Amino acid sequence: MAKTSLPAFVQEYARLGTLDVGDLEIPRLKLLQASSGELSAFNNAKEGEFWHSLTHEPFGSIVRICPIYINWRFILWRPREAGGGILARADDGKHWTPADTEFTVKLRSGHEVKWRTARTVMASGLDKRGSYNPSNPNSPPAATRMYSIVCSFPDRQGLPPAVVTLQRAASRVATKLIGILKAQRAPSFGLIFKMASFKDNSSSGKFYNYAFEMVGSVEHKPFYEENFAQYRFFMEHGLKVKDLEDAQEDEGGSAEEKF
Repeated sequence: MAKTSLPAFVQEYARLGTLDVGDLEIPRLKLLQASSGELSAFNNAKEGEFWHSLTHEPFGSIVRICPIYINWRFILWRPREAGGGILARADDGKHWTPADTEFTVKLRSGHEVKWRTARTVMASGLDKRGSYNPSNPNSPPAATRMYSIVCSFPDRQGLPPAVVTLQRAASRVATKLIGILKAQRAPSFGLIFKMASFKDNSSSGKFYNYAFEMVGSVEHKPFYEENFAQYRFFMEHGLKVKDLEDAQEDEGGSAEEKF
């Protein structure tokens, strides 16, 4: 995007709005896939549209957001075919909970493997390629890097923030978004993005992925100040994502499934 003229109150905190980690529970803004339970639970839920997990409200396939706060963590998911769910997590991106624990996991291919967490993600090697199926060096990492983006809504300013989780194929979208934010002269919470869904492909089939486009800066000072207050709150108290177990279904296609 071409450089835009920014209000003085946006430029004032130009180096804020960067990455951090922590623990505070907030609702999710989900991109519904074919496997999402909301499709059968709610008549107004549609595949390929965004869904607010607290208000049970559809947001359509395009929504404008302000990315208030971003962090990332590692999740060790039990394969969906084996029942799914979280085996272990590293909410600070470094240390496993539980640590030094071994899990016996049956993959879709029929292989039975063992994943051991160790104390740290680095020590476990579960973030490395080939760890999903140790007998296949081309298999992906066993651990999934998940980005969480806390969003406010410039067109629905009375609605509390929600978090968007990006993982697996969507993690490439997250790193691209972070690159755009780092290149700006404003904090992330002073910028407005259009977030849209589009149909993407993986080795296991089609799914809906995310696309972000920066469309301008926040011009309404009270909304900006509320975003800044929210940012400071998350920096101080951290982030815990509500119903994180459900996030396994957020991405409909996964390269892991063929290994």
